Amino acid sequence: MTGAPGQPVALVTGAGRGIGREIALALAREGCAVAAVARSLDQVEATAAAVARIGAPSMALALDVTDESGVTRSVTSIMARLGRVDVLVNNAGIAESAPFVKTDAAFWERHLRVNATGPYLLARAVLPAMLERGWGRVINIASMAGLVGAPYVSAYTASKHALVGLTRALAAEVAGKGVTVNAICPGFAATDIVWNGARNIVARTGKSFEEAVEAMARLNPGGRLIEPAEVAAVAVRLLGEATTNGDAIVLDGTTEEVGMARKIEFLNPPELMKPVGFAHAALTRGGRTLFLAGQVAKDGGGRVVGKGDLVAQFRQVCENLKTLVASAGGSLTDVVKLTIYVIDTAEFKRQGKPIGVVYREYFGKHYPAMTLVGVRDLYDASEGCMIEIDGFACLPE
Repeated sequence: MTGAPGQPVALVTGAGRGIGREIALALAREGCAVAAVARSLDQVEATAAAVARIGAPSMALALDVTDESGVTRSVTSIMARLGRVDVLVNNAGIAESAPFVKTDAAFWERHLRVNATGPYLLARAVLPAMLERGWGRVINIASMAGLVGAPYVSAYTASKHALVGLTRALAAEVAGKGVTVNAICPGFAATDIVWNGARNIVARTGKSFEEAVEAMARLNPGGRLIEPAEVAAVAVRLLGEATTNGDAIVLDGTTEEVGMARKIEFLNPPELMKPVGFAHAALTRGGRTLFLAGQVAKDGGGRVVGKGDLVAQFRQVCENLKTLVASAGGSLTDVVKLTIYVIDTAEFKRQGKPIGVVYREYFGKHYPAMTLVGVRDLYDASEGCMIEIDGFACLPE
């Protein structure tokens, strides 16, 4: 990062989950201190803790990006704690759908304020100091919807077009001054926005959750969802590129953006039968290996969750796995192998559809190699546990 300060300080909005969290962790691995902000303090506190475990300074703040005075207070707090803001990632956003004739003024205004006015307020708050120091990066997480039109999302599309326009105008204004402003435009991504959209499709059409997700994935030119780690890889790349300015970088699934420190490739040799799960093997290159001990449906207090309800127990186990991987600075998309032990395999298969819905909520379109094992007993079965899952993950360096 030519000309960058010794340890850049990054402010990432919407950093509690999905793309924002992935970017925060990726920047921390690149040596940045990170201020993680979002409306939910609990979520960004977890992100900040994961950043700290990587070894980078961090802080968490609750912020509504549409609140001008709140933005000012938050930037002041970050500068007091971490010294400055060198990198701004405007990731916070909303996406709701409605026919245009049912898009009322409040719906329209909500999208513009969160997706366009919020980034404007934050950029205006941090840009003067960037220009004074002669180095800075503003990275706006836009969308392919900011470049093309789409039905039933007029408010969202207009707001993302506005964000791309802001990116290009501001880039022209700061050109040659050591500051760059760029937008990343992913298609449908494996995030809560897609999962929530899929639930709406299910409610309106009667399609299954899996069918709804597949339909949205097919709208991407590459026919697949974009992984949050791919967006994070582009954000990291932009830190070191002093000449990239005013770009709207499209991630449409036709190419794969991955960090060079780690790559996961799932293997299904044509000589073998189609896997019963999703992959016969997972090949990892680089990264750190995390072994996951068996997790059962117990909460932090050791209480069994969902007695007699296999789906509820599967959800709690997924939550435990998510917490465990996050404690090592990773996410569930880093998991490469899972072994699922159940006492009643017939019941597990019978509940396959609702279990699949829960799986998608946590893992999205990420499918590690999996094995389902029927067992006569589990160590915690006497307390009502019906399922246990272990495995391992390959985490970025």
